[in-house]
Amino acid sequence: MMIVGNKNAVDVDQNEMGTGGVQYKPKDSKLATSPQKPSRCMFKNLLFGLMALFSLSVVALMTWIISKSSYQVKASDTPVNDVISSSYLLSKIDVSVDPCDDFYQYSCGSWVQSQWKDDVSVIDKENARYEERIKKYLAEDILDSDLVSYKNVKTMYQACINNGESDLTDNDAWIKRLFDFTTIEDVMNFAAELGYFVFYEVNVEWGPLSMNPVARYAWNIHEDNIEDMIKDLPEDLGQKDNIMKYVETMKSLAQKSNVGTTISEFITRTTCANLTEHFQTFGLKPSDDIQAHPDLIDTTEQFFTDNLADGDELFKFAKTYAGILFQQRYTRLARRERNHMFCYTYFTSSYFGFTVGSLMLARENINYTETLKTVQEMVSIITEEYRQTISESNLLSQEGKSSAIKKLDNIEILLGAAPWIKNDTHLKKLNYDGELNDVMSFLKMYKMVDTFHQKKKIQSILHPPVSDLWEVTMGPQISLNAAYYQDGNAISVPIGAFIPPYFDSRWPLPMKFGALGSIIGHEITHAFDQKGMHYDSKGLQNDLWSSEDAESVKNEQNCLINQYNGFGHQNFNINGTLTLEENFADNGGLTVSYRAYKNADKKGKPFKIHGLDLTSDKLFFLSYAQIRCNNYSMDKLDYEYYDNPGNIYSPPDFRVTGPIKNNRHFSKAFSCSSNSKMIDSSRCRTL
Repeated sequence: MMIVGNKNAVDVDQNEMGTGGVQYKPKDSKLATSPQKPSRCMFKNLLFGLMALFSLSVVALMTWIISKSSYQVKASDTPVNDVISSSYLLSKIDVSVDPCDDFYQYSCGSWVQSQWKDDVSVIDKENARYEERIKKYLAEDILDSDLVSYKNVKTMYQACINNGESDLTDNDAWIKRLFDFTTIEDVMNFAAELGYFVFYEVNVEWGPLSMNPVARYAWNIHEDNIEDMIKDLPEDLGQKDNIMKYVETMKSLAQKSNVGTTISEFITRTTCANLTEHFQTFGLKPSDDIQAHPDLIDTTEQFFTDNLADGDELFKFAKTYAGILFQQRYTRLARRERNHMFCYTYFTSSYFGFTVGSLMLARENINYTETLKTVQEMVSIITEEYRQTISESNLLSQEGKSSAIKKLDNIEILLGAAPWIKNDTHLKKLNYDGELNDVMSFLKMYKMVDTFHQKKKIQSILHPPVSDLWEVTMGPQISLNAAYYQDGNAISVPIGAFIPPYFDSRWPLPMKFGALGSIIGHEITHAFDQKGMHYDSKGLQNDLWSSEDAESVKNEQNCLINQYNGFGHQNFNINGTLTLEENFADNGGLTVSYRAYKNADKKGKPFKIHGLDLTSDKLFFLSYAQIRCNNYSMDKLDYEYYDNPGNIYSPPDFRVTGPIKNNRHFSKAFSCSSNSKMIDSSRCRTL
């Protein structure tokens, strides 16, 4: 297994950190912390003194916050990091609940009671704080010393939130120009220059490349708002009924495309206009392959024949339809009040994800080096314990164990930020290769950047390059999550996972392994779930195990299906089949992270909170549970988890209690009796 961490993402001593990726072997892993030598520099001593004073102030504040509980941290005889860790735990624990009766409520009850509104989770709140810091950096002054990519993302973000008059000026000029053209080709080509298709739209969100029957901006068009939009066009060309009829006709073809064709067929068989230049604007050539509904071209042509046989009417229709799509794309955006969250979520983060990650790391690189090294060592220990788990499994034959270990050894785990994250050339290649400036309207920036991304996505689908796993798996690198990718047999743990509730460098080892360790174990387990068993060590679609081994694992998966079918809220029950992959990964992640923590924390250093006996094992299980704290209403639970056919996750509380019931170490840690609610006699396993 290759564990790759970017050590060039921050300005560090190259003698300390090296210059490339690293590969850790489990036998070399040790998480002991070496004492630092005191500085000889008086200035540094003064600085450290001030930092210590600040830390003590924080400790005092946090201790006061939890003072309402009888279980308090004795700051006088407890190390600062332990006080911080204790305060974090105690802010969530409800000590009035028996952990053996309801461990989720015990772990999260106080946090839930402290929330002033429903439908929020601890991850939501931490993510909001994280995004607030990012938005602060995006609002900074643009400096000459900034990378071009930093200048671009700041410029676009600041232009978005400023809601300038220049947006309306450009909007009005573009729509006027659209209506001044005298041919259908001019109208459609200008629409393409503005970044949208007209009669046929290519889906650029995922592969294979497919032709949609209705432009994405027309999906939400209804009769009651078409008339209003037509009033806002430079002139009413009397096409309201035809527009509505066309949209509804095309929507009837909205089903999965399964017939291959080429762009040239759309060009040669479309009689209303020459579409060659229209498609070329998006980087599409006539020879490019595409998939489409088999009746798409015939239905479109028949609609034109039946309703728009007159050439002048057809031109009016094309101009009106292009104008309505323009309003959906630009006019609404130019007129709306755009706030920080809207600008960050829909434009900055989505178009400049790598750049935002780079900017964030450049501003918050203080603990990155230390954290990265710790997480790398954690991954090594977790992987070694997974190897031992497989070796000890009685579900697999010897051949099955060998195949599983081979896949495990070939998982590439990408930690932190990509090695090129501060390389401006690479960032521009991924996010935007031009230069924005504050003279441009936000609408113009949006047009340029969105067109860049559409072309890039189309080309990546048509001509996929040799994959850089950092590009494929890491995404924006700032999300508070981790992920496993079957196709590449790779796991990403981005820099967004290096903060609470997943990780804090000041936490003791049990908390680190209970939180982030279980997440890492979760992602590794996906390599062997009901989907993963059909992918080999190279990430190719080949069965990993023999039919006998696969059947043995499936029997344990059926145990989980039946178990989770019995979980739920009020009159709703979890669908154990739909949620199997994630339930399987949750259980496997908790099991292996516990083993890894016990391996790493052999000394079992006591962790004392006055009046509350929290052993190392209790810390582990608490930190595992507290990443799932939520305050969801029944409506939210119903909408997200029960009445959602696309949902693959169990509700957060059952993501805690389900794996807990299957973990034999939990009952020992909390001295639970055999008839406790958190104990299930028929424990389900993974491997």
